[in-house]
Amino acid sequence: MKQVLRISKTASVMIRVLAGLFAALLVVGLLVIHFIHPFERPLPYCVGLLLGHAISAVKVILLDKSINHALDMEGKQAKNYAGLQSILRYFLTIAVLLGAAFLSDFIGLFGVILGILSLQISAYIANAVLKKRSDLI
Repeated sequence: MKQVLRISKTASVMIRVLAGLFAALLVVGLLVIHFIHPFERPLPYCVGLLLGHAISAVKVILLDKSINHALDMEGKQAKNYAGLQSILRYFLTIAVLLGAAFLSDFIGLFGVILGILSLQISAYIANAVLKKRSDLI
């Protein structure tokens, strides 16, 4: 039987916030590109933004899985595992940024950077949403 991807409530909220941020940054970015300052072509910007948000969502899932896995380990082993997973997530980010830089005709670097930085924004928003929900209970 297939195993369903199970993620924590926090990771689920973060991914939903990332989706909302994607929509907002897509609209705002296209308006800025079209009307104010044409710093990038629209299609590469959209592709870059999509790629950046996809990487952010993957990083949320990987972080959630590594935390759950590290909780089952002993102290030193869990610390080493968490450190290794963190380094792998950074390498994933670096690889995507380098790929976008080399494929700048197809992937907008600015969109990728916005998508990756959206991860931090989603963490703050998810924290506020979850705190508000817990205050209501």
